[in-house]
Amino acid sequence: MRKIKSIVFVSMLVLLSSCNSDVFQEHEIGSNLIDKSTEVFSIDTFTVYSSTVKMDSVATSNNSNILLGKYKDPYFGNIKSDFYGEVDLQSAFTLRTISSGDKVGVKFDSLIFIMYHEGSKMINGRVNDHFFGDTLKEQTISIHRVTQDFEFPDNKFAYNADDVLEYDLEEIGSSVFIPKRHINSFIDEAKDKDPLEKKGGLRIKMNDALGLEIIDSVNIGSDVVTDGMKWLDYFKGVVLKSGDNNSAMFSYQTGVGMKMRLYYSETEYTEAGVVRFHDFPVNKKSVNFTNYSSDFNSEEHDYIKNIGLIDELENDLPSTETDNLSFIQGGTGLMTKISIPHIENLNQMGLAGGILKAELVFSPEDNSYDEDFYPLPFSNFELFTTDKKNKFNEGVFDPNTNKVVTSTYIYNSKYPDESYYMFDLTDYVNQILLNGQNYDDALLISIPPNMIGNSMERLIIDNDRKSKTRIKLKVTYVVQN
Repeated sequence: MRKIKSIVFVSMLVLLSSCNSDVFQEHEIGSNLIDKSTEVFSIDTFTVYSSTVKMDSVATSNNSNILLGKYKDPYFGNIKSDFYGEVDLQSAFTLRTISSGDKVGVKFDSLIFIMYHEGSKMINGRVNDHFFGDTLKEQTISIHRVTQDFEFPDNKFAYNADDVLEYDLEEIGSSVFIPKRHINSFIDEAKDKDPLEKKGGLRIKMNDALGLEIIDSVNIGSDVVTDGMKWLDYFKGVVLKSGDNNSAMFSYQTGVGMKMRLYYSETEYTEAGVVRFHDFPVNKKSVNFTNYSSDFNSEEHDYIKNIGLIDELENDLPSTETDNLSFIQGGTGLMTKISIPHIENLNQMGLAGGILKAELVFSPEDNSYDEDFYPLPFSNFELFTTDKKNKFNEGVFDPNTNKVVTSTYIYNSKYPDESYYMFDLTDYVNQILLNGQNYDDALLISIPPNMIGNSMERLIIDNDRKSKTRIKLKVTYVVQN
């Protein structure tokens, strides 16, 4: 009898239009409620529409680590990131005064740029090595001198993913290398401070001309090397550019993990010839930023070009136009929009009822990820309410923590392809049953907003209505007879 009732109930949900009912009552679920006079239904046949939304602007400033590189994604095409950063004076670079009162001149040795990869971290039970793409091939980084001041455009408080600054086309340094992520992620402070140590991190030789200019400024006592503001007038900063033939994107540290180092020695003194150095660090700063680009030109998935045609935030792209898939990606600002128009139909069943649990379930498209090249996101996704304008309205909050609801990845070790993501929407659904919802009400699944501008994590979500892994709202509902 219960099976027959369940089938009738689900059929009615499909046929009934959305409305609000006065007879719905929200209950505290306990042992006294589940008795012989109740029916428990599990429903996952709600219509769920999905689409892809592209943010108008993605702020990429002020990060303690930066993404740099280029790779070809089977879905998103050629993805590239370049980094623009100020190189600070940090401390005055002056001549040493000896006991006689004389100043000891300095002689140029070499100028290098040092970069350290971001170290591996254990996140949600998985090791995140902070890379995308093929790391076994040769990569190229070139360094160029920025010629434009780092100043925010009018009415802006950050640089965005599509911003650029003017720079000299001529390189002031470059390197072709095969990444050693684990070796070049740990900073040994003792070795780092040893001027004779020539290893540690990725080291890029820079042009001697710049180093000689700086040494000349030191020898003549120029305030360019004693005043931080005048230094930035002289040397505004650098842009680190990825080679066109690169195959991977990496995360690099800033601060002590990224600096321009000038090696020199003193002259005409008993310590003449002793190697010393002065560091010009690239610190975490509000004006330092990353430029991201993606051509959405996929050889395997022609429909991806439609994402590139999204020119405004309000113009979301339905999954029906992208092979029943929707997309999430940091850097480029892609989010998935979810609309569930018939939740209120639950109000039409039973004289009294309650929601035991409501879960939004979504799954990665088969073969859309690869732990060696394109891993699944390490971050938990967050959920926000939105409307027809597709803006972040407010977070969907967990009443138990008073924080924005985050996703949980349910891993199936026996059948990995059946693993999925889940949001607990129990409170959200209950609120709709109590207060109703507007026609334009929807949800946005996103990488945490404070991480979008410094992440290339991505997810391709299946929403083929004929698929077992389509997006579902799964509701466990109790009807009291």
